[in-house]
Amino acid sequence: MSLVEALPPTIARESIRPWDLPPPDPGESPEYWAAVRRIYAYSEAHRTPAEVALAQTRKIDRMRVLLQLLGTPQAAFSTILVAGTKGKGSMTAVLTSILAAGGYRVGRYTQPHLYSYRERIWAAGDYVTEAELVDELEAMEDALAIVERQRSELGPLTTFDVGTALTVLHFARARVQLGVVEVGVGGANDATNALEPISSLVGPVGLDHVQLLGNSLTEVATQKIGVARRGIDVVIGAQETEARAALQVGAAAVGARLHELGKDFGWSADDPCSGPFEFRGQGCWSELDTPLVGRFQRDNISVAMAAAERLRAQGWPLSDEAIRAGVAQVHWPGRFQSVVLDPLTIVDGAHNQTSARALAETIREYLGDRPVTLVLGMTDTKDIPAILSELAPVAREAIITRSSHPQGRAPEEVLVAARNAGLSCRVVPSPSEAVLAAWAEQRNDGVTIVTGSLFLAGDVLAWLRQMAPEAVTRNG
Repeated sequence: MSLVEALPPTIARESIRPWDLPPPDPGESPEYWAAVRRIYAYSEAHRTPAEVALAQTRKIDRMRVLLQLLGTPQAAFSTILVAGTKGKGSMTAVLTSILAAGGYRVGRYTQPHLYSYRERIWAAGDYVTEAELVDELEAMEDALAIVERQRSELGPLTTFDVGTALTVLHFARARVQLGVVEVGVGGANDATNALEPISSLVGPVGLDHVQLLGNSLTEVATQKIGVARRGIDVVIGAQETEARAALQVGAAAVGARLHELGKDFGWSADDPCSGPFEFRGQGCWSELDTPLVGRFQRDNISVAMAAAERLRAQGWPLSDEAIRAGVAQVHWPGRFQSVVLDPLTIVDGAHNQTSARALAETIREYLGDRPVTLVLGMTDTKDIPAILSELAPVAREAIITRSSHPQGRAPEEVLVAARNAGLSCRVVPSPSEAVLAAWAEQRNDGVTIVTGSLFLAGDVLAWLRQMAPEAVTRNG
């Protein structure tokens, strides 16, 4: 079915907006697909609890051994680590955009991807190609085999381990000068913390991955501040009081210089969600423009700009024009992204309580009283009642669906939680059919918001791309 056939009669093809992503995996290279399957073969899904526990506790040691076997490729570039419960990807994208606008060869590592594994690894202006990914994974095979033989001591390799090492190797081969690396889970014990950062960023801290990081904000923040090092700048975003105190203690304990949003730098705007805004840090920028929407994105941009200022103070030249251009040119799909204009359809990958709260705040400020229909899908590992407690007050109804990810939560289970949260809802198992169902019921001023996981966001973006490929442009 073409998109024109799928759309209700009132929706025009030209209302579908372009977005910037790598092309979908075309499936033309069997070697590429074999490489991706090889990476996912290290998934923890089928391991015993004891194996999973050992893999978690020895992540940094295991990564250090693996990188040593690969010839310490991380020594070829300088690293910036980005941690936090919310906003990691956006901060990584903005800082990468600023540094690239400044003329640096920059690498960017983020996860998860929306629909192509290649999205995770971007270096020197482009995404890793299929051929590069295949070649670099082959170059790692001997080292991977050696580490696997030490699994009783180091714990089994994980998919994230392999992807992180692959990224570091790719950065070195691409001759990047700076690698902006998104932390996986936590900070102190994450595989990315085997790298030695010259600067670190920490976004808002909330309760997520509590089985690994702890049940209090103090415990989680203590893990996050593990990305600090003696003598480096650590720039942090908006925090709850308990988390901020733990971050301050952790930074002081290792002798890092802490720079806090709201204390050392900040932003202001007539409209907190969209339009021009002003940033005040070491310098002052007025009339800043960005395609990113929402108060939370102003926070994320400010953290990235403050980090750029600190890098400049360290001796990395960056002009005011580069910082301004980087903020204006950043592309970060799936985060309060308008993908269809009529009827207005927004995709947002909010997948924990902290990000759901930010989404709800943006809905109130950006959309006002317009009726919202959620197309909602979540994963097994998330606190679904907590997420729904934030989203239910701003939605008229929810259509529950399931992403293609293996850990997608059964829609019937989400349905029960959604009804308990007070939402009127029903199940439509297919993401594309769920969006069509929302459109069919949408009033003239209504808004459809696809949310609950980045995997669901990716499914919907891939469907729209397939239906209207001419609406897509490519820009790293």
